[in-house]
Amino acid sequence: MKTYEGLARRRLPSAVLAPIFVGLLALLAACDVGPRVESAAPALQPAAPPAAAGAAVAPSAQSAAPAATPAAAKPAPQAPLKLLKVAPVDGHIGDSFTIAGEGLPANAQVQFFWATMDGTFDTKVHLETVEFYERKFAAKRIPLGRATTDAQGAMSARLTVPDDYGEIHDIYAAVDGQDVARGGYRVLPEFSVSPLEGPIGTPIVIRARGLGWKNWESTWAVSWDNKYAGFISAVTTRGTAVAVVRAAGPIGKRTIDVWHAGQTVPYLNWEQSPQAHIPIFQYTFNVTKDAGPPQAAVEWPEGAVPAIDPVAPRTTANVSALSRAVQIGATIAPPAGPILSRATLRGTALPPNAPVELFWMTARGSRTSGLGWALAELPLGKAVTDQAGVLALDFQVPDDLGGWHTVKVVQGDKILAEVPYLIQPSLVGVTPTRVKVGETFKVQIKGVGWTELDNIYTVVYDNSYVGFACGFNSNGDVTVNLRASGVPGTHLVDLYPAIYQGHGKPPWLYDTPQLTALRDHPGLALGYRLPIFRLAIEVIE
Repeated sequence: MKTYEGLARRRLPSAVLAPIFVGLLALLAACDVGPRVESAAPALQPAAPPAAAGAAVAPSAQSAAPAATPAAAKPAPQAPLKLLKVAPVDGHIGDSFTIAGEGLPANAQVQFFWATMDGTFDTKVHLETVEFYERKFAAKRIPLGRATTDAQGAMSARLTVPDDYGEIHDIYAAVDGQDVARGGYRVLPEFSVSPLEGPIGTPIVIRARGLGWKNWESTWAVSWDNKYAGFISAVTTRGTAVAVVRAAGPIGKRTIDVWHAGQTVPYLNWEQSPQAHIPIFQYTFNVTKDAGPPQAAVEWPEGAVPAIDPVAPRTTANVSALSRAVQIGATIAPPAGPILSRATLRGTALPPNAPVELFWMTARGSRTSGLGWALAELPLGKAVTDQAGVLALDFQVPDDLGGWHTVKVVQGDKILAEVPYLIQPSLVGVTPTRVKVGETFKVQIKGVGWTELDNIYTVVYDNSYVGFACGFNSNGDVTVNLRASGVPGTHLVDLYPAIYQGHGKPPWLYDTPQLTALRDHPGLALGYRLPIFRLAIEVIE
């Protein structure tokens, strides 16, 4: 069993798994069944995975058959792909394996291609909201290496497993741009947890590589002392994940389990599932002492938010309006921040010596009242352009919903520009921080949004999921009143982003803590910056 930074895994006995896995792969080969794309993306021709270490992969004809034509014009059938012999047939990222083939074109350059996916989140941006649909995967190939056949058309090469999604991948051999052979390789999942000892509040980093892309291979759940803490995903990060939980009391040994979680919650009897060949991972953490409540902290997705096209669709503004802002050089600096912060709107190619008004575009309403919601504009200020048509106006960001807003620049009844601005969530605080069991304490944050991506935060107490809180009806204010519980000492409160609801395919559940939100939340691609809040209280006698 290979170790990976303290890897500890639990799997079915090899004596049970081996015949099952070999039989399954043989059946797949016989039926020409392999990995299938779970989205509308065009699929690569799947490879039947090897039956055992050093065994050949059963051949199959390419599936991309040409459309039917009249008999006189019917092209000659393409020869079936040759077998690629892969040994070993599975391993971890970075491992080496040998691939060999026979009966290929003689004295030819062979290029190997690794079949994989590009993962994204399917969302739809409207003026009034953003809708979440599903995870989406598009098939593609990446170069893996080269070899040269001998005079008999045989070749062998040593290749390295790329840093990619886990589970079964097709490997193609091509000569002069044409596939001539195919094999398969299974990338095994890896987890590590570090450190495994420390006081209450210690950040515990959970790292994963080789997570799959299919529904029941890609999502995992973390439990702490048999309490659900949240889920791990790796949709946009190519099977790599990083999550952080904090060591919760009391002092002593605590258990950490990483479960299969196709629906974002633990699948407990995984041994009886079709994915029984995928192990779970188990660890023990030693809580050494209680040094008192750690200071409140806000963790941001630094480096994970891509640059957003100035005219990319956003809530409260259409593309044509954003294009006008670019044309006149209208910007807001900084382009994002918390409520009540200061920002400056600037524009250049405006009418000279012209009075203008600024309006803040937002949303008002509720999902749960049954009355719906709509966009609203609030007056933000007035100004006059100078003789060169330049405008500069400093303003205070309203105490409002989080997410994308626009500032309208209006002259009379004409809209000159609509400039985007992002309100980011911010911490107000926890009060009081010292309470007795059963007493109430308040957790308050501001700048929570209204779309399906940023409408809620999930609350986790001592690594145990409590529930979620919504910020729409309260215009971005989330105030949660909790009752203190547990033995005297430090107790942790963590607030994680989540997906409020969606319209896509199962099996993901919504309103559950996404531990990997800083790197793999669907809002990142749209420019949203949703932090994780790390808070604490002290329970006294």
